[in-house]
Amino acid sequence: MRPRWQLASASLGLALLAALPGTRAVGIPTGAPTFARAGGATIEYIAHAAFRITSPDGKGLLVDPYASRTWIGYDYPAGITSDAVLISHPHYDHDAGIYRGGEPPWNASMPVFREPGTHTVGDIRITGVEGKHADPYGKEFGQINTIWLIEVGGLRIVHTGDNGPIDDRIQRELGRVDLLMLPIDAEFHILNQATIDDYRERLRPRLLLPMHYRHDDLEPDPEEPEDLGNIHDWAAGQERVRRVGSHRTTLVPGDLPEQPAILIFEHSPAIVPPEG
Repeated sequence: MRPRWQLASASLGLALLAALPGTRAVGIPTGAPTFARAGGATIEYIAHAAFRITSPDGKGLLVDPYASRTWIGYDYPAGITSDAVLISHPHYDHDAGIYRGGEPPWNASMPVFREPGTHTVGDIRITGVEGKHADPYGKEFGQINTIWLIEVGGLRIVHTGDNGPIDDRIQRELGRVDLLMLPIDAEFHILNQATIDDYRERLRPRLLLPMHYRHDDLEPDPEEPEDLGNIHDWAAGQERVRRVGSHRTTLVPGDLPEQPAILIFEHSPAIVPPEG
């Protein structure tokens, strides 16, 4: 049986990681680029491909919010605040339905970044890397997709959106990656297993954070959304899977495992399952 660990709390503490078999706490390699102080970041998984990332100074980024009950069958939770929004591409399950004329679920004055380029939000540095949406989807908008590199609290976090296969240019522009947020599900809706493996081999993230999968408790019909699988069936065939047991955890550079691991979150408890 392959090892799997259930985290006792939503904090990946130094002592806890050090106690896990085959791992030890390590810091950022000497000379590696960082931004601001190495105080780590709070990672909050909302659902689908949506995350909120909070810096040591309390600055927040909302990444790829989804539209309520459009393909995915549940609502986007109200009241989520942030200092900026990152959108990888104009699909309704990543841009809150704005491309289709929907109303954004955030303050209209909040800056929204969609295109490749570099931005600063407080103690967070953001770099958008040009990519391409995975085939065959997104042809109606030219298959554009921005991969987001987020440097915060000494961590380098990458959210790929629905990007297709990685290539040498993307690998070079992203550089070292600590946390990789990658679309993974048991039906391989966006990426097949070979492409997932290629991302992991090229970027060598300390932690892989799956996203863009079906939540069984929110969508009990296995046929809905169409062609989108859950994460648990995929995770059953993987090694070093750690379940947070919450939708939120705080990660700091010195607590990351030496051996690459997979981190699976719960979705936000603010999401209410649809009736019926």
